[in-house]
Amino acid sequence: MKASTKAIRFLESLSIPEGPKAGQAVKLAPFQKQFVKGALADGVNVACLSIGRGNAKTALSAGIALGAVKGIWDRQPRREILIAARTRDQARIAFDFVVGFIRSLPEDEQAAFTIRRSPRLEIEYDGDGGGHFVRAIAADGKTALGSAPTLVLMDERGHWQADQGDALEHALLSGLGKRGGRALIISTSAADDAHPFSVWLDEEAEGVYRQEHRPAPGLPADDLESLKLANPGAAYGIGSSLDWLQGQARRAIARGGSTLTAFRLYNRNERVSGENRDVLLTVDEWLSCETADLPPRQGQVVIGIDLGGSASMTAAAFYWAATGRLEALGTFPSKPSLLDRGQNDGVSGRYVEMQDRGE
Repeated sequence: MKASTKAIRFLESLSIPEGPKAGQAVKLAPFQKQFVKGALADGVNVACLSIGRGNAKTALSAGIALGAVKGIWDRQPRREILIAARTRDQARIAFDFVVGFIRSLPEDEQAAFTIRRSPRLEIEYDGDGGGHFVRAIAADGKTALGSAPTLVLMDERGHWQADQGDALEHALLSGLGKRGGRALIISTSAADDAHPFSVWLDEEAEGVYRQEHRPAPGLPADDLESLKLANPGAAYGIGSSLDWLQGQARRAIARGGSTLTAFRLYNRNERVSGENRDVLLTVDEWLSCETADLPPRQGQVVIGIDLGGSASMTAAAFYWAATGRLEALGTFPSKPSLLDRGQNDGVSGRYVEMQDRGE
């Protein structure tokens, strides 16, 4: 029997630990089964899931973690499952889901688990030879050095702090190679294309399964079809209902600013910054400025020039006040190259793409 088939059967033998449907049997939605099949397929060692907040991605991965420590599809001795998150409190959410699922097991099976919350969050499983653990850690790479996990869950990877998050990810992935383990990287979208989580989703790589529920950019926040795309669980009673999402979208549109940006990031799973600092233009205002039909170059023009040094950009902006047309031109020295400059500025290959498009 395939590992994914065993996993799905195990997950649907559990009971929902909390929420309005607490105590009912788990019933996986199609998008959840799709992820389990992809994540546990032969030859896959990293599985990425990007989806809107509230679609039970943490609960799903916690159930997989429980199945992994019990050896449902992998019986190697002394199994170690690591739950990594930005903070200890965030890791506790997934940890508590594992504990909740344990409570739905038969009493004789529950007796094989020892749950510890101090000095660290840890679950020990004595069945199947004993010595199996689920541990929760925060985004400090040093805490994962020396570990040899069989499964790693990286929760909300798109929102880890840059340096510490990258260090932890590298430490976890290097440890997986010792045991032929797998990594589940789950999150709502990161703020931009250059974030490591976005790179995982965008770039083809051997042994990586990618599943992204992200609508096209620039759509109205309350667009129903794109809300369905970002929140596939809504149709199956998972998380927020579509009526609630549309209501929140309209409220966010009315309030604008950081409220609208946060809704786009977390509920619509769009790649926009969640920073709530004051900005001159919001994301929606900026997108509304974009047009293919530029007004003509008529009347007086105001030119602003910013002279760069030996390595920085020199730029000029041209504004025709009578028609509202604005153009900008940037020129760069050949060293460093546009690709290297983009990497240094955290925008990946965006400068090269703009040059190729004639921008």
